[in-house]
Amino acid sequence: MEKQNEVSESHEDTVRFSWPLLFLVLGGSGLGAVIIFFSLIGLLSDTGKSPSGTSIGPTEAAIVGDGSTFTTGPLPDPRAGSVAGSGQTAVGQPAPDFTLPTLEGDAVSLSDYRGRPVLMNFWATWCAPCRQEMPELVRAYNTHQEAGFVVLAVDLTDQDSLDDVRAFVEEFDMTFPVLLDETGAVYNELYRLLGLPMSVFVDREGVITRIHIGIMTGQQVDEFMEEILA
Repeated sequence: MEKQNEVSESHEDTVRFSWPLLFLVLGGSGLGAVIIFFSLIGLLSDTGKSPSGTSIGPTEAAIVGDGSTFTTGPLPDPRAGSVAGSGQTAVGQPAPDFTLPTLEGDAVSLSDYRGRPVLMNFWATWCAPCRQEMPELVRAYNTHQEAGFVVLAVDLTDQDSLDDVRAFVEEFDMTFPVLLDETGAVYNELYRLLGLPMSVFVDREGVITRIHIGIMTGQQVDEFMEEILA
């Protein structure tokens, strides 16, 4: 028991990795996508903790398919602090820079926000959990933008339509930058992420402090933001 507690405490101090939702999306885009929920048992049973402090059971993640075929490698080990197998997207490492167009056609880079706390949220209009989570991100941004906090909402536009994105943005009154990952290169190749919604918290120095797969509650959003607002 003592050894297990030591592992859990070490994991929380050094990794800060959250896995709250495991879903497999088939159908790639559109409201007709079929969502199959499944879980991989036991990977985090000796390390992860829920926000309440109890142990997390099944590992939870997400894979987005194209409706006919999908590929995936082994899930990353949270104890390595990394979602990407390459180690680029690792807690404690600089967030890889990128440049993407906005809905207005402007080019925006992550490095443009160096010195400001950033929440990168990867989402899509057809993603029901993204829809459920977005109001909390809007609330957090409206509350803390005067402190320099910014949300970069990165839409997986390779599996979305611009009309749907615009309608989504208007519906939720998203006034923060909405970026279009038109080829999926940032999500799939640069960050090599696994899941929707996916949130990457970056501090003022450009360092990743937390990677979270799945829906965040309002309490979690506030808690995770405190780590980058300091």
